[in-house]
Amino acid sequence: MTLDKMRKTTFNNATLDEWEQVALKSLKGKTLESLSTRTLEDIILKPLYSLEDLGNIPVSLTAIVREAKKSSQWLIAQIAEGSTSEEILKEITESLAKGNDVVHFKLEKEHTWNTDQIKELAALLTNHTAILDVSDNPGFLNHFTDLKGLVIGAEDVELPNARTYFLNGSSIHQAGGDAISELASVLVKADAFAGETSIEKLVTKAFVQFSVENNFFMEIAKIRAFRILWQAFGQAYGNTDIAAIPVHIETSLRSYSVLDANVNILRAGNSALAGVLGGADSLTTYPHDYLTGATATSKRIARNMQLVLKEETHIQHVVDAAGGSYYVDTLTNELVEKTWTYFLTLMQKETVEDRESMLLERAKVKWEEQLAALSTRKKSLIGTNTYANPDDVLKKPIKFTGYKRLAEPFEQLRKSFEDSPLNTAIIPYGILKEYKARIDFVSGYLTALGILPIVAPENLKPFDLQKWINEQNIHYIVFVGNDEQTAGLVPALLNEKLSVPMDVAGKFEEYEDWLDAGLSGCISAGQSLLEKGQQLLAFAKKEDSNDNA
Repeated sequence: MTLDKMRKTTFNNATLDEWEQVALKSLKGKTLESLSTRTLEDIILKPLYSLEDLGNIPVSLTAIVREAKKSSQWLIAQIAEGSTSEEILKEITESLAKGNDVVHFKLEKEHTWNTDQIKELAALLTNHTAILDVSDNPGFLNHFTDLKGLVIGAEDVELPNARTYFLNGSSIHQAGGDAISELASVLVKADAFAGETSIEKLVTKAFVQFSVENNFFMEIAKIRAFRILWQAFGQAYGNTDIAAIPVHIETSLRSYSVLDANVNILRAGNSALAGVLGGADSLTTYPHDYLTGATATSKRIARNMQLVLKEETHIQHVVDAAGGSYYVDTLTNELVEKTWTYFLTLMQKETVEDRESMLLERAKVKWEEQLAALSTRKKSLIGTNTYANPDDVLKKPIKFTGYKRLAEPFEQLRKSFEDSPLNTAIIPYGILKEYKARIDFVSGYLTALGILPIVAPENLKPFDLQKWINEQNIHYIVFVGNDEQTAGLVPALLNEKLSVPMDVAGKFEEYEDWLDAGLSGCISAGQSLLEKGQQLLAFAKKEDSNDNA
């Protein structure tokens, strides 16, 4: 086809009904509803969004988001950490020279700043925006009364050029909350500040922080939704033209894992891009090995993520690049509506403490939902509950971050099995091609728990199997075969009263009868990894006790 013909080629407009008919054919009997998914926020995500979905969305939605973000730029705000003030000052200076835009650190109680260091820091603060946490020592700010930026822990300190009313969306996120909980918690805090002072002072002194994880589109929508909710909050207080406040974003540590920590680079990169597309005014990306102690290299990688986003994607030249997407605009609007309804429910409670307690209760429920989805592998955490690396060993102490982390229960199980190994074997029966899928599933399942099974020779007779178990000092076995082999051989092996607990791979109608005959349990899809891990850990500790007796 010539270029001229290509230019003149036209396509017929496809209707939603036509798409649905084609989709139904490919689903082979399943319904279109099977393509929809429910989010943690109880929002139903459809497989396809169209112009029709914008029918119930206010026309002003995208305009509000874009007007609130005065500039397409954002500040790179990598945090400096160290055991002494000297180390912090050195890291601040080096990071500013290598692309950081902000003087960002937390003032620790044990840090002592001498006169020369304070002068050096003052010089840096004269030329750079600050993001400081002085909760442990607000008096430190007496040296820097002209600083510009965002300050945590200084609500009562007079800083004319800084914002000190901290609307912390990260705290409820750290407790396990969903996007609606985070947004509502910010509005509750804003209402408390406005009640203590005034809406006018709140607007000039407040800033907000969110933690953004790797639920990409939901996180974009969350930040955009805040811009709209802020406008609604202002209108509720009689300020119909409320000014936007700075939005600081940090990449969430909720999905960070010590296991296969390099995957955290992908998680941080995903979160950073979502933060920028959502409309962050400043952004902190955590190094991939932050949990066990960041190195100079990992800090450089974390900082360079943002530099690459700025210099190679050019998204710093576009305000609200996600605006106009049928999916993102719909998701944003649903977050706004659900959050505002929940916020009004919270405000029916008489005190701030009661509202915060209600938020924490919701966060606890949402956290348990997330753990359950991860434990049953409905959700994946690569390197942790799926595709686990058997060579990963938990050698270094894990830093306390304040975050509830999804990987933590798995890390604890892995550490427990390092301390109390469970010698495990998979015993295969039949022909390899018939049981290969099951043996791979069982092996991956056990590896995620920190158990490294060995595979017995095929088709061992009961006497030879018991002999092999004794020779290899096996503590626990899993029977693997096709459906026919399993149904025929499992009862026979149970009659032999083997010396170790035996599980079966898969789900079978005869399972309850096998349990009565002495079967220990099963390993199957949809089963809780964490519950099974605790059961197997009890076996391991029993063996430890026997060995030490």
